[in-house]
Order: sequence, then structure tokens, then C-alpha cells
Amino acid sequence: METLLGFALLAAILIVSALITNWFARTMYNRCGNCGTLNAKRRSQCRACEQEIR
Repeated sequence: METLLGFALLAAILIVSALITNWFARTMYNRCGNCGTLNAKRRSQCRACEQEIR
């Protein structure tokens, strides 16, 4: 029973950390519509393909 609770706690920690990482990436970065590269919100052009980011 204790081992099962340990695995449940480990799974919960991994899931919560994945959700926080995903939220942070969506908050701090824009994805280029042309090539899919993540760019900082302050950028006006994609750093990979130099297309204008909307």
C-alpha cells in the first residue's frame, strides 16, 4: 500500500510540473505560424525564418 501511494505521489508531481511548464511556455513565448519556432513575446520577427509574428 505504501509503495502504491509513493507511485501516486510521483505521478502527481510529474503531471503538475508538466502543466506548469506548459503554462509558462504559453505565457512567455509565441509560436511562429510559418515554421513553428518558439519566440519570446518581445520579438516582432521569427528568429528562425524572420517572418513577421502576429
